[in-house]
This record gives sequence, C-alpha cells and structure tokens, in this order.
Amino acid sequence: KVTVPGKNEQKYVGSILMRFDSLIALHQRELDNYKMLKKTMLSKMFPKNDEKYPEIRFTGFAYAWELRKLKEILEINPKTEKIPDIFEYVDLGSVVGTDLIKHTKTLKESAPSRAQRLAKKGDVFYQTVRPYQKNNYLYELQYNNYIFSTGYAQLRPYSGVDSNFLLNCVQEEKFVTTVLNFCTGTSYPAINSKDLGRVMIKIPKSTEQQKIGDFFKHLDELITLHQRELESLKTLKKNLLQQMFV
Repeated sequence: KVTVPGKNEQKYVGSILMRFDSLIALHQRELDNYKMLKKTMLSKMFPKNDEKYPEIRFTGFAYAWELRKLKEILEINPKTEKIPDIFEYVDLGSVVGTDLIKHTKTLKESAPSRAQRLAKKGDVFYQTVRPYQKNNYLYELQYNNYIFSTGYAQLRPYSGVDSNFLLNCVQEEKFVTTVLNFCTGTSYPAINSKDLGRVMIKIPKSTEQQKIGDFFKHLDELITLHQRELESLKTLKKNLLQQMFV
C-alpha cells in the first residue's frame, strides 16, 4: 500500500522530478562527452610508441619530441624538512581523477606514519598503488600545510618542465601501461620510486608543453564542473524524494 495525493498534486510533483531527471541526464551526457574527448586527445596529442611526433599538435610546432627518463626531468619524493604540527592530510582515496575531493585536518602527534609528503605548488602527486585508476593530482594551492600519503609519489618538475603537461603525461594510457609493467603485487599492484624514475617518456620543448598543459587543464576544469553539478543534482533529488513523499 502507498499513500498518494490528488491527481493535480501528482502531476506537479511528477513534473518537478522529471525536470531533475532531465538535468541529471544532461550533465551526465556532458560529463561523458568531455571524458571521452580527453581520452581521445591524450591518445592523439602524445606520440605513439615508436614515433617522435604526435598525431595532433598546435600550430607552429614541428620538431621531434625527446625521449627522457622520468628522473631526468623531475625530482621524485624530495626530502621534507619539517612537517607542520597541524596539517591537512591527503590519503589514498582523497583524489578522484585529477580532482582533490577531500582532506582531513590532522595533528602531527597522532598522524599516520604514511603522512610524509609536504606539498609545494607545482608538485604532481602520482598514485603508485593501483596506478591504472589514474587518480593523480597537481598541487596548485598557496597553502604550505598539505601533507600527502606515501601512497603517492611526489614529482617535482625541474626548470623547463611544465607541471600541467607532466600531470597529463602520467594520465596518458601508454605511460600507465609502462608503469604497470614495473609494478609488483596482484590485488594492489604498486611501483616503487626507483622504478618510477626509470620510466621513459617523450616530451617536447617547454613552450609546447605549456600549450598542451593549458589545453588539458581546461578540459579537467570542465569535467570537474559537470561532475560536481551532477552530484549536487542527484543529492537534491534524493532530498526532495524524502521530503515530498509521506
């Protein structure tokens, strides 16, 4: 048995919820389209395995990309001089895609032993456990009290290497496949920092790096926007269902 209102109120409630369903479907389509666009562009704007030139590139760039070891273009896990007494802790699971979705205020004296990586603006945090999930984050905040778990490798680019470009290098499918070949473990495959530094990547000159980095940064912002809109609409619909029905 269910409790129902009069026919007019049924129509009114139904029309409101149908509107929410339409908005949810719209943002889901937009989100899926942007994710697919990013996946396609990652495959076309980075050179394929045996090639030195990408399939698609910005006007004005024609030279070959260079093959370099990761450790030659960045510092892996730079030494942290001092961890703040109170900090924002970022554990595995706090990053989804390239978006930081949560962090926890933590006291140094009671912090988990994995809280060791003090973030600096421009650092890329690479998920070394189950890297196929591609949950990697570029730290661009001004704060100096964010500590990341040792489940992330802290990648600090050397001069001439663009952080946004680097973030998308590690998101690219060929890079992930290469990393998985170095991983140990089955349920929780992981790569250590030494092996990560040996991974080879292809990079262009810094001006082209910046163009590519800015392009994907804009795509990530659109993906995050639609993801958050989608989550907000779903939450609002859930609340309305609870409050509009007896």
